[in-house]
Amino acid sequence: MVATLSAASSGASFDFPETTDFRSFRIAADIGIGLSSFVAYVSEGMLDAPSGVVVSNNVTGTSFDAYWGDVDGATGYRVYVWTNVVAGASEGTALWQESFTNAPATSSTSTTFKDSYTDSGASGWHAETVYAYSQEGTVRVGNTKNKGVLVSPPLPAFSGSPLTLRITAWRQTADEGRDMPLGVVSGGVTNIVGVVTLGDEAAQHHVTLPALNADDRIAIFSPTNKTSARAIIDDVAVLFGYSEGSVEPMYIVNGLDVGVVNGHSFTGLPSVPVQFAVEAYGRRGVTSAKTGAVEVDLANPDKVALLNACPLSSLEGNTYTQNFNSLAAFTATTGEKDWLNGTTLPYWQAYKDADAVSSFNYNAGTGSTGGLYVFATNRNDLVRALGAYSTQNDEFSFGIAFTNNTDSIMKVSSVAYSAQQWGFKNDTNQTMSVSAKVVDGLDWISAYSDGWTEICSTQSAVYGAEDAHDTPASTPVAATPAEEISIAPGQVLMIKWTIHSLKSGKPCMMGIDDVTVTFERVVVPRGFTIRLADNN
Repeated sequence: MVATLSAASSGASFDFPETTDFRSFRIAADIGIGLSSFVAYVSEGMLDAPSGVVVSNNVTGTSFDAYWGDVDGATGYRVYVWTNVVAGASEGTALWQESFTNAPATSSTSTTFKDSYTDSGASGWHAETVYAYSQEGTVRVGNTKNKGVLVSPPLPAFSGSPLTLRITAWRQTADEGRDMPLGVVSGGVTNIVGVVTLGDEAAQHHVTLPALNADDRIAIFSPTNKTSARAIIDDVAVLFGYSEGSVEPMYIVNGLDVGVVNGHSFTGLPSVPVQFAVEAYGRRGVTSAKTGAVEVDLANPDKVALLNACPLSSLEGNTYTQNFNSLAAFTATTGEKDWLNGTTLPYWQAYKDADAVSSFNYNAGTGSTGGLYVFATNRNDLVRALGAYSTQNDEFSFGIAFTNNTDSIMKVSSVAYSAQQWGFKNDTNQTMSVSAKVVDGLDWISAYSDGWTEICSTQSAVYGAEDAHDTPASTPVAATPAEEISIAPGQVLMIKWTIHSLKSGKPCMMGIDDVTVTFERVVVPRGFTIRLADNN
């Protein structure tokens, strides 16, 4: 395409249309403009922060892998790993403290505190519905909602500000209220200064106090959000100089330049919870903002179920392959195994109807229990297939999720696999369907039953009436979606295989092997802006 200038002057600019192929262009000037030369600038501006950041589930106590999408105009990326530390924290100095050391160990509700209760030399506690607790040195505040209050004796005058009230407390039972108000009684008026949330275990809570006058008192109320609620109090103190401190990063990897790549493997890290972020940089010192921090707990790398997706940038030749042979490590021994979505087989999810599957087992084509299975002719065979035993009353689906963390629109060009029947005689066709769903994030399970596009369906060639067999009846399948399945940058694609017996009383046992999913970049013509300027 040729873009023609009919009028131009120094500093003039114009846009090439979106249909322009920016990789080759020509400028023609009308006779009489008097423009002898020009300079063209491609606007770079501020770079976007990388999107589609994914930390893989390949996490050990000292390493992890991270991936991100391309940023238009970026000439490289810098990565950061840090652990958060608390700086400036101080326990402060206790100016006044009550530890209830004289409180007896009793669970009797008739043992109430009197106004003359004395502990640690302090006197004048006022109590309403406050009892000793079965643990020595603690008291119980409250019996019914809003009925319990424990008021301290008059406090001395304190110098210094700000002051903090520290209280050690928890709720008596797990089904009782959590929110416990704290107040200051000054001149006969009670002002609530804070509310702490109680847990099931003893914990310290801190509330900032206003300036206190001589003879002011601290008031501790029973929890307010339950009809019957009791708080256990172990320690109360007024502190000066208390500070929670502030969370500051301590960098382990600080701005490492990894070049023009879409991922990086971090090794040799300390076994602590860390944060990860990445930024893009371009020409002339332009730098993007860092991505939001992604937490990676290297201290506890135990595998858990994840709703994750395979980054397209990690695929060699835009092709994903899976032969399920890694599952032999799980099913080489007898017994049911834990299935962790997204983890047992990275990025693969399995569901019975719309509920996540939590277990799987080995099967050689025998048995009659519905469930998710790893198939093999015998346990010593390292070749495995993934599938399920299904009846008309249930439906099993399993598949893999992909995330487009590149800067290009990608489409599914083909889905290939081996469709297999294992060890059952059926007198009606059984069906395995393959379908896909594209969503804006890892939320496709929220509408699991809706919005799927069928890629293909395999039937009688594999699932017709057959005798039981020792090796699976297998049919190779290679499907090109009839309807284009495109994934924009940042979107997530789920491809699932669904097994559902079509006839009551005729269960089916089916699986897949040797899966290949191939993607193709969608080329979209792009335009850009140039500016004309004098050579002077």
